[in-house]
Amino acid sequence: MESVSARVVAVSEARGRWLPTCAWLGGILAYLIAILLVTERAATWINDIAWTAASACAAWACLWASRNVEPARRRRSWFLLGLGCVSWLIGQLHWNYSQLVEAVGIPFPSVGQIFFSAFAPFTIAAVLQMPESRERAQFTFKHLGNIGLVTCCLLMTIVLGTLEPALQTRMPGFYLAIAVAHTLLVAATFLTALYALWTYRWSSSWMPMLLLVLATSIYAIVNLVYAQALLTSSYRAADLTNVSWLVMFGLIAVAAREQVWLSQHNQHEAPQGILAHERWLEAVIPALLLIIMVVVAVSSSNTLTTRVILSAAAVFILFAIILGVREAWIQNESQLLTRKIVATNEQLQSANVELRLSEARYRELNTALEQRVSERTNELKRAYDELEHFSYAVAHDLKAPLRAINGFAHLFEAEMDSQLSPQAREHLSRIRNGSVRMATLIDDLLAYSHIDRRGLQSSVIALPELIDSVLLQYADEVQRRHIDLSVQVEAIKLRVDAEGLLLALRNLFENALKYTRDRQHPHIQVLAHRNDLGVVLIIADNGIGFEMEYHDHIFKIFQRLHRDDQYPGTGIGLALVRKAVERIGGRVWAQSRPGEGATFSIQLPKSAMV
Repeated sequence: MESVSARVVAVSEARGRWLPTCAWLGGILAYLIAILLVTERAATWINDIAWTAASACAAWACLWASRNVEPARRRRSWFLLGLGCVSWLIGQLHWNYSQLVEAVGIPFPSVGQIFFSAFAPFTIAAVLQMPESRERAQFTFKHLGNIGLVTCCLLMTIVLGTLEPALQTRMPGFYLAIAVAHTLLVAATFLTALYALWTYRWSSSWMPMLLLVLATSIYAIVNLVYAQALLTSSYRAADLTNVSWLVMFGLIAVAAREQVWLSQHNQHEAPQGILAHERWLEAVIPALLLIIMVVVAVSSSNTLTTRVILSAAAVFILFAIILGVREAWIQNESQLLTRKIVATNEQLQSANVELRLSEARYRELNTALEQRVSERTNELKRAYDELEHFSYAVAHDLKAPLRAINGFAHLFEAEMDSQLSPQAREHLSRIRNGSVRMATLIDDLLAYSHIDRRGLQSSVIALPELIDSVLLQYADEVQRRHIDLSVQVEAIKLRVDAEGLLLALRNLFENALKYTRDRQHPHIQVLAHRNDLGVVLIIADNGIGFEMEYHDHIFKIFQRLHRDDQYPGTGIGLALVRKAVERIGGRVWAQSRPGEGATFSIQLPKSAMV
């Protein structure tokens, strides 16, 4: 269904694009049939009506295009062309009045001629305002050669096509000046459009510009025919050449419609197509200029004089010289470009060889590096295994004497119970407590070192169940001490290293129990909820608290704020908490005031949430 709809849309767009062109062709056909079947007087009326309608339609199409295309420079171009068509329309209305009301056969010269002639400068200005007409690089000798060739063609057209016939008919000087000036403007219009199409780079305006060149070429040719008919008094309203004005204005209207369509559909030609157009123009236009000069020279054969022959020969020789110099310059530039391409290609080949050598060296270095990394990895693994065995061996060897010290101190106290003084009993108690604290310190150190060596094992856990498992281990102490325990945990699932998070929560809860020991009404609060960063877990108590200046101090290993006889501990618990939390991608911090308790928070990232 989608493909069918797309085809329907494409057919509809194609009809909308070419319908005005088909209507224009139909109008020309109707004009030709009518002009062949009517009298001379009726043909005059048909011509005047058709020329008026054609120029009006072209003016409307150009002004409409000036409001519907982008960018601003292109809008100005079509606005100027529209003003040119309006100027022609005004001249045509004066022509109609002179012929149909005042019965003047050919109103020349007249006020209307000013408006006819004004069409040419408006068209030249419009062509030079086309936005793509200046996209080429800086002005070169090739552009100068283009100007020279176009000028030669212009000279041939003016001198042989208008000036020479006018001189031979002994036309009054005033009339001759007007005719030559008008012919000069008309020929300059066509040659300017041709030069712009030939010299500058076009993409989306290629087709409209080509249509404008065709329109101005018809304008120039018909103007020459009209000038000769004027000089020889052979003009007839029923001449088929009169249809050329309709063709010219029709091409202008179609060009305006095509420009609007291209702008609305964002049609941009590929660089390969633009280059193909440039090569085609480079081959065709010099030949076209030469053909125009030959046609003008041949059409002037009825006025052949020595002056005509010399003038034509001079222009042809100048044209040949300019064309030869221009082609030589292009060949030279092409050779320079070829040499640069060859040199660049050689550099690329040399660089490619060096790249292959570098790649081979890189592979060798990479192989050697991989081998060294493998060796170092094996060495590190062996060192790690040795360190693991060493730590457990040291722990075992250290704890064995401690167990012996504690055991023998206990036996000594039991056997010598009746003979021990109070001071001796205190000494034995210190020996036993010291051995127990040393064993606890060894266990904590092993746990602290083991957390780095243990791999992370992520699993999906329910946060309420994890916290309940922690609180369950201390339920007896909470009940015995009548601790007010408040638990508010959202139903959240996490994908984390459960063992590491469990270790952190257990240590924080043990701290809360320890530092609320001297409170008459101990209170501990456990919270867990979502926030903007992910999930936050909070354990707050109303214990002894601490000064915030020691915040970073308490998370360092072996750093304590109280003596062991006040609150026993090893100074490893909070350091263990921070390391465990950071390993799972979170962070831990505390807030506290002395005597008002402490609040420890663990922030887990959003990525940990399931």
